[in-house]
Amino acid sequence: MKLYTKTICPKCLWVKSELEAANLQVEVVNIDQDENAKQAVMDAGFMAVPVLEVNGEWLADTHVIMDRIATLSA
Repeated sequence: MKLYTKTICPKCLWVKSELEAANLQVEVVNIDQDENAKQAVMDAGFMAVPVLEVNGEWLADTHVIMDRIATLSA
């Protein structure tokens, strides 16, 4: 599971904190520091973060991400 973020991104911090609170392991990738990751997010059709990649599925809506976190932590 990967969480794509930016350096200054309140929604990214929120999602990251929810993942940590749920004790879910996630690789956090800052697209400001990783051009290949930024391109991967864009190639997947997204122009904003946070984006959560779970088993090849890309989630970008924060409400959908929160629902998935709840499902994974149950």
